[in-house]
Amino acid sequence: MQWLIALETNSDPITACRLINIFRRKGVGILTLAMAARPQGFSLITVAETPETEVEHIYNFLRRVEGVQHVTYYRHEPQGDASFVFIDSEPQSHTLARVLQDFPGAKMVFGSDGKYLLEVPEGRQARVRDLPGAPAEVLPFARVKTSNSRPEVITAQAS
Repeated sequence: MQWLIALETNSDPITACRLINIFRRKGVGILTLAMAARPQGFSLITVAETPETEVEHIYNFLRRVEGVQHVTYYRHEPQGDASFVFIDSEPQSHTLARVLQDFPGAKMVFGSDGKYLLEVPEGRQARVRDLPGAPAEVLPFARVKTSNSRPEVITAQAS
């Protein structure tokens, strides 16, 4: 199963190192990974592959890791309605501008070095399937679970 994991950690870089080691030990196949500094710590986002039976276990395990403040996971929705779009492009690519043009009102949740997670406005989810651009660059996702009772935009600078 392909899914996206968004993590917010404290300001200790060792927490990010622990997370990478956990991914390795748990057999999480990392397809792409981005990290951004924010005033309260770090934000990490990764598109990963694991067996569907392991997703819930990994989510709950990550929530208990020392230094991890919030964990959110999103399920890849290639055919269904998705309310989030992940863009994995080169930093100077026009893909972000093209997606923002196709989805006016989309909100950036995360942005770092060509990796972006956008929340698509209600009513436009069905159009995610018809996005122009390479399927490898633009992936639709639906939020499944979050440990943050009040989700906020991750304050990371897009490069």
